[in-house]
Amino acid sequence: MNALVMAPDTLIIAYTVSLLAAFSGLGLYSHFLRRRFEPTPTEDRIFRCSTCAFVYTDDADVDRSRCPQCGTVNESIQF
Repeated sequence: MNALVMAPDTLIIAYTVSLLAAFSGLGLYSHFLRRRFEPTPTEDRIFRCSTCAFVYTDDADVDRSRCPQCGTVNESIQF
């Protein structure tokens, strides 16, 4: 009745490998779950008004845009 006898070093290696596999699986699951809920990048350009300092966005094909608050025409900014 000595069917499932394993050496202690084999048990330790199996335990360590199974824990590493479980943590890797949880890490991948967390990464894909977080990635699914992150906002997608937009193609819009970002503008800051030189008069009232209002920050707003406009379409990607627009080089200069009128401020929705004060009406000043502004160029896009880069971060």
